[in-house]
This record gives sequence, C-alpha cells and structure tokens, in this order.
Amino acid sequence: MGSYLLVFLISAGCSALAMPLLMAVGVRVGALDDTRTPPVPRVGGWTLAVGSGVALLLVGFVFAPTGLTLLATSRSIGPVTLGAAGILLLGTLDDIRPLPALLKFSTQILIAGIVYAMGVRIELLTFPLGSLALAPFVSVAFTIVWLVGITNAFNLLDGADGVAAGSAFFSATAIFVMSVLLGHPAIGLVAAALAGALLGFLPFNFPPARAFLGDSGSMVAGFLLAGLAVEGSTKGATLVAISVPLVAFAVPVFDTTITVLRRLIRGRSVFERDEEHVHHRLQRAGFTPRQVASLVYAASAGAALLAMLFINPGVRSFAVILIIVGASTLVIVRFLRLHELNELARLAKRGVLQPRSVVMNVQLRHAAERLERVRTLDDFQKALAMLFERSEFDQVVLTINSSDERRGHSKTWFLDGGVFSEGAPKRHHDEWEVVCPFDGGGWGGQLHLRRRLGRRSLMLDLNLLMEIVQPALDRAARQIEAPVTPS
Repeated sequence: MGSYLLVFLISAGCSALAMPLLMAVGVRVGALDDTRTPPVPRVGGWTLAVGSGVALLLVGFVFAPTGLTLLATSRSIGPVTLGAAGILLLGTLDDIRPLPALLKFSTQILIAGIVYAMGVRIELLTFPLGSLALAPFVSVAFTIVWLVGITNAFNLLDGADGVAAGSAFFSATAIFVMSVLLGHPAIGLVAAALAGALLGFLPFNFPPARAFLGDSGSMVAGFLLAGLAVEGSTKGATLVAISVPLVAFAVPVFDTTITVLRRLIRGRSVFERDEEHVHHRLQRAGFTPRQVASLVYAASAGAALLAMLFINPGVRSFAVILIIVGASTLVIVRFLRLHELNELARLAKRGVLQPRSVVMNVQLRHAAERLERVRTLDDFQKALAMLFERSEFDQVVLTINSSDERRGHSKTWFLDGGVFSEGAPKRHHDEWEVVCPFDGGGWGGQLHLRRRLGRRSLMLDLNLLMEIVQPALDRAARQIEAPVTPS
C-alpha cells in the first residue's frame, strides 16, 4: 500500500510543480482558450502526462518490486498507455488549432481500434444470471464504443471550471480501489498516479481557473480511465464487472447520454455544441461556478462510493446505494430540469397504457360509423353520448345554430349521465377545450370537449378525432333536417 500512496503523492507534487512551466509553454504555442480575458492556457493533458509519468518511473526505478510489477503487466498497461499518448497528441493539436469534430471522432475510433488489436478487449459480458461471450466483430464494436464513449464523456463535461478534472479524480479513485481489491496492482498504480496528477492540477483549475484541461487533458483522462476500467474489472465478481466501471463514470456518462438524446430528439448533429450540459443547467439554476464544481464533486464522489459498494455488496451497502440514488434523483428533478427525461418518461408511460389508447381509438372509428347512419338529431346525440359517456373529458357540450348565425337561433346541450340535456353548463376557469365544428348545410354547430387542468395525460388521439370523427359529423349533419331555423 505504501507504493500506491507514494505514487499518488509524487504525481500530485510533480503536476503542481510543473504547472507554471507548462502554462508558459501553452501561452507560447498558442494552446489558449480565448473566451476568457486574459486567455487561459489549455495544458491539462501534459500536466497529467508529466505528473503520472514521472511518479511511475521514479517509484518503479527506486522500488524494484513496483518496477517489476509494472513490467510484468506491460501487456495490459502498455496498449492503454500508447493509446493515451495518441489521444494526447490529438488533443494537443486541437487545443492549438481546433480540428473538425468528425476528424477528431474518426481518429479516436482509429486509436481505439489499434488498442483493441493490441489486446485491450471486452470479450465477455457478465450478468447477474450468467455471461455472454461476444463474437469477434461484436467485441470490437463494444470495446471501441466504450473507449471512445468514455473519452468523449469527460470531454463534454469539460465546460466549466474544475468540473471535468474533479469528476475524473473521483472516478480514478474508484478504479484504483476496484483494481487493488480485484488483484490488479499495476492497474492500481496507474490509477493512483492519474488521481494524483488530477489532484495536483485542480488548484489551478478550480474557479476561477488559471488553466484548463483542454481537449488534451479531458480526453486523456477519459481514455485512460476507460482503458484501466476494462483491464481492472476482469476476474471480478459478476456484479462488480458490470457495475463498478459504469457507476464510477456516472456523472460524465449521464451528461453524455442526455446530450446525445437531446440532440437526436431535436434533429441536430451529435457533434453540434450547445449550452445544455449539467454544469450549464446548474449555472442557470443560480449556482456560482464554485457551487457548480462542488455539486459535481459531490455527485462524482457519491458515484465513486456507490461503485466501491458494489465490490463488497451487503445489506448496509444497498441501503447506502438507495440513499445515494434517491438523493441524485432529487437533485436531477429539482435543479437540472431535463425535459428530455420527462418526455421519455411520458412516452414510456404512454407505451404501458397503449392498450387502453388502442381501445379508445377503436371506439372513435365505431362512433364514426354510427354517425354515418343517423337521420335525426336524437340519433345524432345518442351516437355522441355513446362515444363520450366514459371519455376522459369533464364536459361534453353540443351547440347547434342556423346557418345565418343570428342571435336567438342556437341551442345548447351538455352530456349528463349518458344523455344530452338542454342547457349551457358553466365553464370552469381551469378548463381547456377542443372545439370540433361541423356544417350541415342549412345548419351547423360545434362539439366542445372540455377538460380540467392538472389531470393525467390524455390518452385519446386528438389527431384521429379530427381525421375520423369530424368529417363524420359533417356527413351526419347533412342527413338531418335543420333542427334550428331562423324566425
């Protein structure tokens, strides 16, 4: 355990000491964020590389057991490290001169594919009730999606001071604990070095930031964490293999998932930038930059704790899990106002109730057929009463008038107890209504469907009502002699 702590402390110290020099280099080469005055250097990737690299080399050279451990597992650590180096180069180029989003994404896929070919692979999906061996082409797809997805998840989260670096620190802590407990000391050493480098960088990145992670830092942190999670979660219990890596990255994964859904729902490119991320929503909710960072840290720490609890689950662990999930849900509902989630929940609820909706739509079609056969106003009212007797509307009002629309030549009925009674019911102030007009030639009218606000979602398909029932009302009215005539 001493080696882990030493790596962590050296990495933190080296990254903090290297920051002034790296910031000066960032200014010199033009790796700057010019949205701030003065421009802020984007040197996070090189800070992580210097801090963690120096710590691992120094401890591995001084302490032979640690060095031998790193060398013995070079087949698992080597590909991840080389892939991170490629991502670092890509991110640095983008920090100096922004690259097209499609070019960056394609290069990330290429690097992930090379890392897969070098042995970092997801070949088995484990579930509580068993496991599933992946075919080679499916394994390639899963591995690339995981590596590229987590890389971009942290990159998307890097939109506010201190947010991505703090979240990555807690994720690295969770991966460290998982790796050590599952018997992967080398993965634990690299995770400890990454966590230390992030901690050394945070004082310069916490609001108001003097340095940014940039694409180089956020993508390197994401790629390293994704690769270490693949290698560190193997040979673990079924629940651990599924839950720990995913839960440890809960904050960036959640933000990225909502971002992709939002852009797809709105018909926009997934590469298009917007200001609807978690940190943006928290800022609009009135939180200061430091409060936003603190809230993200709290959520990331909660996710890290949750991930650790899955390593050794028990009754108390599940109690804490429920508390954390409940608190997270409360924050999401209270502050983030994620309309996409609300819409998906509404669609899911409608899907559950779809059989009832189908029945109501069938009733609409039957009602249209009955209206085709009416010949009197009484038959007309009975057909409507059958349709709306058990409807979702609070008031069903039928008004007819002569074609000249002069005052005194209209009548009104309302549905009461399955029959239409003459009279005009009082309309409540909290009602909305749908008006369905019809024209019988010498006379016409309107069918008013009223509903109180605050009730559950309407299952009746209003589009179908207008497409099927409204034309049937017109045809039925033309078959009935004018019940109201001008004097």
